[in-house]
Amino acid sequence: MAKKKTLLIIPIVIIFTIIISALTPLCAWAEDDENYQPRLTAPNSSISYYSSEKNRYFQTGTPMPNCVAYAYGRIYEMNGEAPLIDHGSAGDWWFINKSNGYYEYGSQPKLGAVACWSGHVAIVEKIGENGSVTISESHWGGTYFDVRTYADMSSHYGQRFYGYIYTYNGGLSKNLENRLLSAKKETHTQYKQETINSPEQENEFSIISLDSNRTVTSKRDMIISNLVG
Repeated sequence: MAKKKTLLIIPIVIIFTIIISALTPLCAWAEDDENYQPRLTAPNSSISYYSSEKNRYFQTGTPMPNCVAYAYGRIYEMNGEAPLIDHGSAGDWWFINKSNGYYEYGSQPKLGAVACWSGHVAIVEKIGENGSVTISESHWGGTYFDVRTYADMSSHYGQRFYGYIYTYNGGLSKNLENRLLSAKKETHTQYKQETINSPEQENEFSIISLDSNRTVTSKRDMIISNLVG
């Protein structure tokens, strides 16, 4: 009798394992970052990240509508510092990044990542629990800005999909990160970092503090307006 029960349990365990394995990748794709502010509406052309003031592509004669000009501006906007990739066409970005080691890259979507095809780039703004990816983009010689959701990124205009460049730094610029890490051991040490949540809040700042033990919290859990002392 015990042997029969064991024989019945084994198939059930195997089936359960298969179901869990099938669902896990889908769940792993979903990503939630409370610090990330998705752009789902068109940026105003006067915003510095998308204009001649800061946008390298605009400065060199290829402003929006243009997918690389938009991607450059969006990275600048969400990170608060100039992107490391500042030249090349859409089809070049994947290889420029890979050969120079600017950013990590891979096949899994992440918020703020640049999605790269053989002739197009876009920014990942949302990731659904079912694995769908919502991107924001611009099109050379065409649409200034749009937002689309894809279940299969490889189907985008029939182009070859290369993968994702992980450009989003969690809202902590390298400049601020270096200042925090090299700060003296003092209480009430404060730094200001520009926080862009919307065009209307372009000049808004948030206070980030360093505790008395000279420890810096993770990018996700950085202390906001809580002074130690």
